[in-house]
Amino acid sequence: MVVGLATVLLSTSAWSQALEDRPPPARRLVHRGLVAARYNPVGLYYEGRLSYRLRLYRDESLALRDNYAGGGAMVMLTPAFLRVGPYVELAPASFVTVWSTLQYSAYFGSFGMVQSFPSPRSDFSDDELDRLEGLPDGDPRANQSTSGLELTVGVDLQARVGPVAVRSQSRFIRADLDLRGDDRVFYDQATDLLMPDAGLSLTSDLDAAYLAMGGRLVLAARYTAAVPFYPASSYLPGEPEDSDNATHRVGPIVAYTFHSRDGARFNMPTVLVIAQWWIDHRYRTGQESSQALPLIAVGFRFHGDLLALD
Repeated sequence: MVVGLATVLLSTSAWSQALEDRPPPARRLVHRGLVAARYNPVGLYYEGRLSYRLRLYRDESLALRDNYAGGGAMVMLTPAFLRVGPYVELAPASFVTVWSTLQYSAYFGSFGMVQSFPSPRSDFSDDELDRLEGLPDGDPRANQSTSGLELTVGVDLQARVGPVAVRSQSRFIRADLDLRGDDRVFYDQATDLLMPDAGLSLTSDLDAAYLAMGGRLVLAARYTAAVPFYPASSYLPGEPEDSDNATHRVGPIVAYTFHSRDGARFNMPTVLVIAQWWIDHRYRTGQESSQALPLIAVGFRFHGDLLALD
């Protein structure tokens, strides 16, 4: 949908959805869910969010009408760990959302997670993670069960002109786990990063999409970057304070939404397929696996209104 030649701004709740012809309800209880499986690296997870949203002001323009402040809970569950905690979000306009969650993270000690290491220069390749997973219980380097807190702050931006849309999603992450001994970093399966303990990491997705069939079919390209920021305290005494643990990848996304019904409790069920080739990775650009082998992911996402009041 285009208003003159102006940019049409998409709702940040679902970047491919068609905009409705009215502002959202004044009060809403909204749920969102995503189930996904991934290869290279391997992963399987569920992420869910439940939030109560209060509209900040009423505005009929597409750029401003999907505004709200909200709060609720967020959970991520994988075979290796659980993260759960409170969630807050603020959308001052349709095209921008700022959100944050402080989650309790519990690693079960299964599937080779969690693995911690002495330094950002340590070997955390898939082969090494598999070797450590096979160590017997009681070995000082065997995988461990542990827990801690993870703070995430996210900024989502979206825009659309006719059938062309762009979206940027950035997340700043600070994880603080109870690691063994003097270990200073740990491998995070969700981000595929060797993360600094009690330090900061950044992940960012940039999408450019063509929306067909009224937004039900999305053909997109995604660029993803992930960067850990290691303080001097992450390195061993006397060790060079440099590492090559940032990652970059790019590739296509295809998504199909089966239906969109304004206000439905189960809305916009969508199937997604993603393939991204590694541009930069310490182990996935020929060092351990071929650069021709992409990250492949399939997912199913949905959202809906459990309560909507004007």
